[in-house]
Amino acid sequence: MKFDKIFKGFFVTIFILPMPLQGQTSGNFDIDTYSRVLNENKNMSTAELLGTYAAGNFDARVAAQNQPFYLDSIDAHYKLTAYEKSLFDKNGFVVTQRLQPRTFADAFLNIYYKDLPVFISTDAILHALHMSYDDILKSVEYAILIPELAALMTDFAGQIENLQTKYGTNQSDAMQLALRDLDIYITLTRRLLGEAAPAFYPENQSEINTLLQFVDGQGMQNIALFSSTRREFDFSQFTIRGHYTESEELGRYFQAMIWLGRTEIYLTAPKEDDPRQKPEDIQRQTMLAALIDEMTENKATMAHLQKMENVIRQFVGESDNVTIWQFNELMTECGFASASVFADTNNVRKLQATLKEKSYAGQKILSQILMSNPMDLEKIEPASAFLLLGQRFIIDSYVFSNVVFDRIIFQNTKIKRMLPSSLDALFALGNDAALQLLQPELEDYNYAANLLSLRYLIDSYDDEFWQLSLYNGWLNSIRALNPPLDRSAYPDFMQTAAWWQQKMNTQLASWAQLRHDNLLYAKQSYTGGVGCTYPKAYLEPFPEFYAAVGQFAQNALSVFTTIEFQNSGNKDWIINYFTTLSTTMDSLEIIAQKEFDGTDLHVNEMNYLRKILYDQLAGCAPVYRGWYADLYYSGESGLTKEDRIVADVHTAPTDEFGSFVGWVKHVGTGPLNMAVINTKMPDGHNMAFIGPVMSYYEHVSTNFKRLTDEEWKTVYAEAPSFRPNWTNVYLANEKGETRGAAPMLATDISQNDDEHISLPTEPVLLQNYPNPFNPSTFISFSIPRDLANKHAQLTIHNIRGQLIARLIDEPMPAGYFTAKWDGKNADGSQATTGVYFYQLKIAEHSLSGRMSLVK
Repeated sequence: MKFDKIFKGFFVTIFILPMPLQGQTSGNFDIDTYSRVLNENKNMSTAELLGTYAAGNFDARVAAQNQPFYLDSIDAHYKLTAYEKSLFDKNGFVVTQRLQPRTFADAFLNIYYKDLPVFISTDAILHALHMSYDDILKSVEYAILIPELAALMTDFAGQIENLQTKYGTNQSDAMQLALRDLDIYITLTRRLLGEAAPAFYPENQSEINTLLQFVDGQGMQNIALFSSTRREFDFSQFTIRGHYTESEELGRYFQAMIWLGRTEIYLTAPKEDDPRQKPEDIQRQTMLAALIDEMTENKATMAHLQKMENVIRQFVGESDNVTIWQFNELMTECGFASASVFADTNNVRKLQATLKEKSYAGQKILSQILMSNPMDLEKIEPASAFLLLGQRFIIDSYVFSNVVFDRIIFQNTKIKRMLPSSLDALFALGNDAALQLLQPELEDYNYAANLLSLRYLIDSYDDEFWQLSLYNGWLNSIRALNPPLDRSAYPDFMQTAAWWQQKMNTQLASWAQLRHDNLLYAKQSYTGGVGCTYPKAYLEPFPEFYAAVGQFAQNALSVFTTIEFQNSGNKDWIINYFTTLSTTMDSLEIIAQKEFDGTDLHVNEMNYLRKILYDQLAGCAPVYRGWYADLYYSGESGLTKEDRIVADVHTAPTDEFGSFVGWVKHVGTGPLNMAVINTKMPDGHNMAFIGPVMSYYEHVSTNFKRLTDEEWKTVYAEAPSFRPNWTNVYLANEKGETRGAAPMLATDISQNDDEHISLPTEPVLLQNYPNPFNPSTFISFSIPRDLANKHAQLTIHNIRGQLIARLIDEPMPAGYFTAKWDGKNADGSQATTGVYFYQLKIAEHSLSGRMSLVK
């Protein structure tokens, strides 16, 4: 479907996170600095950026070495393939998809039973952090946030009648509309929470029912919300996902918070190409915000809201919008005492003028669908908007929002880059090596100045910023795995390009878990027997990483000390967990530093490290009591739970030609893989260790489809094509064979070989899933860089070869995509039972598959 003003505008979406209470900024966030650096370097070349942030050359291979101790034992038990051994010999380590333990506990237990040296990766620590964070957040939601939100809405509903009595006779049309808008705003929230709440004004019931239908439909709608002017509203954001699918109560809370966190009440009009909000629309919404502000004058009501805000801010950060406290500040500064003052449009303008001077006036991240004229250098500027519990500012979303259309301007031209790369965020967060893998994208889209400005901004942050929230603290732990410029002190295998590409996999897998756990609050950017033992244990030597996780635990202790629970046992349990996490990280930091320095561990330190799952060194105990088991908040249930997650992190409503496509970028984790490493011990001998690591996946869905964890587990995370191709340099596939060519970080020319130079140039079409199916199925495919932005068609044909449905018919960027066929013909009628064919055409390539619809 082509947008009706294809040459005039594009829709772009950007999601952001928390801005400050009472007009303060998030740490030392300075958008003016970003803008200044961007302007000063607006035509920077890719070569100049690479020169500014040079990661240096990595080793292409390790030096030839004698066979390490225990490698023969590992090979005997796990039967390494010839290709896996070749990667091990070349890189000093190998990761294989052929070995896929269900959980970290299963992997460690299997190694324990086989009496092999165990490798303890940073992946293992980060995974335990994710599982515990998610469980703790759920506990807080059940104990605090859900009850407080219900109580807040009950209080609000009880005040509508008072406001009707106070303002019902007001002659202002805007006031009468605002009162009814308030009823819709509150009643819809209560309905989403599962309450049988009727509208206070009966005439609102029809509109509330329509909005509920849109929520259920989970698509994009053009609606006139609190306004006479329509806006595009992305109802796909109401798709219940993350841990919120685990219970009806969590699901209802999720949708209610999406409504309160994403529904903008405009105080100024957004600056977009078209349509433009009228002054009377802004007057009406300003009055709505003022009515909500009046309701919070009740101390008990405000207490509910303040408690929720305090908790969410500690977890994720500050809202990226005008908050209730900031709006109240504006009212006081302007000398306004009630909503009725905005019947006079001069007072609306006075509030806007006062707001304009505040640091919190503008949203840092665009998180709605707005339109930009590609021929006009003026950029979209989202509205200054009031939200009751707005989604939070996160720096990685800010990065994404500034490296896509319409934020890239090169040589006075808006560049139509519609989707970001996860490596954009990784580089901005300090990983210089990621820039080398981004070089093709940078050359295609000329956004070096944008990345430079973002990196400059983030590099200027001090410790205060990284301790503002638990989200920032987790992100800082991921940053601790960035490659240093001088890598000569690291073990040989950790000086290779392959290893630092594997660490990118670790960083991005943990980042995917971070985004998953905070889906609701983070603002998304929108373009056995005796004899079992570990003879040795090797901790991945990143002392700064364990220190950062330890600091995260200390920050969390400070947070939860101030939060009051009705059940004190919940608080005690959380405090005990973070105390354990802190002390464990202290111990691991000391051990990691000794390993890094090549110093022998004390016998007590080695014994401690070997007690991963059990508190004794030998004997296959059935009870998990080791230090690693203690890193899981929910104990054995979390330790032994299989976990594959997905998070949608960015939305591009249109392609570069203005056609609605609804591309949603997802990141996620798949099956665990096993890594075998070869490292030199303090005595000078080499030893092989084996242990589990995470896998990172990327995926783009179409038609605003947002994936749940359940869909991800059954449909997506099995497909190896969804892993970035730069993982191929260290990774063997499910058969222990090569996954194909891979881009590689810069290495010394003398060490280079040719095996990783040629990248795939043909598309891949996977078998649909499920198959047979009823009523719907998913079709996945990939498009290589050489075919980026070529016209693609994905069509469905019956057994006679007749075209019955067209799923995709437009230019597509490079990436991994999935389209859903709902089992219907083009006219909307249901297809009959039978065999069907799906066909992908792009450029001169044509691929097809067969599937069966069975009713």
